[in-house]
Amino acid sequence: MKKYIMAIAVALATTFGVSAADYAYTLVLNRTDGTKSNFLFENIPVATVDGDVLTIVENISGLSVELPISEFASFTFDKEEIPDGINNVATNYGNVTFGLSRETLDVMGLSEDVTIMIFDAAGKLRVEGRSDVNGAATLNISGLDKGVYIVKAGNNTFKFIR
Repeated sequence: MKKYIMAIAVALATTFGVSAADYAYTLVLNRTDGTKSNFLFENIPVATVDGDVLTIVENISGLSVELPISEFASFTFDKEEIPDGINNVATNYGNVTFGLSRETLDVMGLSEDVTIMIFDAAGKLRVEGRSDVNGAATLNISGLDKGVYIVKAGNNTFKFIR
């Protein structure tokens, strides 16, 4: 099997320069079903095709996505303004809510079929789920050890201590 590796971050870092103070640059994976996955350049995304499987790994965060090549449509690139808390306050996060109990993490207010990922403090993916048709999800966290965790749900993040 041939393995093709695209070191995307290196080539694009020179293209976009060092002005990352105001913008976050992302690699966007466009799927054939119309959904998208964003990978931050600062996390050094690397795409690998092995046979009929496309894998993208963010080397810094450890985020990994694997899908059949038949579900891959294209790569695009995007930049998003980084809110600075004074002039550029993000307002599109107001509808997403997180609820935490001893056994579950509840997420509401997302779009349909959004991936929700829970990472430990070392950046290892520990729990993953998807939002339902109502934009809600309940993830079982009863198996997590005590510690600090980061939840990523689309463009929203939430930190909690178990």
